Amino acid sequence: MEIFEPTYLNEIGGRSNNEDSIYPSKGQADTNDRLFVVCDGVGGSEKGEVASSLICSFMPRYFSFAEHNVSSKVFLEDGLKYVEFHMIDHIKSRPETRGMASTLTLLHLSETNEALVGWVGDSRIYHIRDGHIKFKSKDHSEVQGLIDMGEITEEEALTHPRRNVITRAVNGEKPARIDQSIIKDIRENDYFLLCTDGILETLREEEFSTLFTRDRRVEDIRDSIFFKAKGNTKDNFSMYLIKVDDLNNGKKNSNPALISLKKLFENLVTKRQPRKDRSLND
Repeated sequence: MEIFEPTYLNEIGGRSNNEDSIYPSKGQADTNDRLFVVCDGVGGSEKGEVASSLICSFMPRYFSFAEHNVSSKVFLEDGLKYVEFHMIDHIKSRPETRGMASTLTLLHLSETNEALVGWVGDSRIYHIRDGHIKFKSKDHSEVQGLIDMGEITEEEALTHPRRNVITRAVNGEKPARIDQSIIKDIRENDYFLLCTDGILETLREEEFSTLFTRDRRVEDIRDSIFFKAKGNTKDNFSMYLIKVDDLNNGKKNSNPALISLKKLFENLVTKRQPRKDRSLND
């Protein structure tokens, strides 16, 4: 799977400090990256920005040495345990960070044209095709619980006084549960959006049909989202936007049988060619 140049936002917004973190860090992502993480730190004075930063440091480290068996549910669960272990270690050495926590959204694109997504909290993941939502993560929040019970509508949740209260977060002290899914139906020009709730305060799903069309550049979409959020949210706002370019690039020559036939053909051609080092008198 090939992707276009990923685009991101990691903005302070209406707050005095930025508790959001992203991976790859600002300006570091390119078309070779396959792992993306967006986190929203919670805890305010208790260093939410430390929690989000630790996740964006140690989850990629786990992916760098762990075997990528994304079909196994345990793989991502073990990754979260690895992150939590290091968060606990950080709290022990810096007790002032006790109480920190963060949401987590994660996207990993595999060589088999599949996407592993995982999330904790109310930061969100979308898979979008031609402006239509193909997948949407379900928030771990009080208002989502009220929606599930039929107490309020999704529209009412947008202005509910408890809309920012989450029911799950990664804090290291209490093991978190990560929800996950493997997306197999992926096509060229599909989008993946990972974003914090600061983005969602001003971005409405009914706008997706015109915003995420297959012919738009990711840079233009990013700019539209930025100008919608700038000055209109009291929160930090961060995201990663990834657009699929080509699903076939690299797959033709990755088939072992084809590689063997290619090598056999090359050997036959080589044998039939005269040796260049042979003298005219031979």
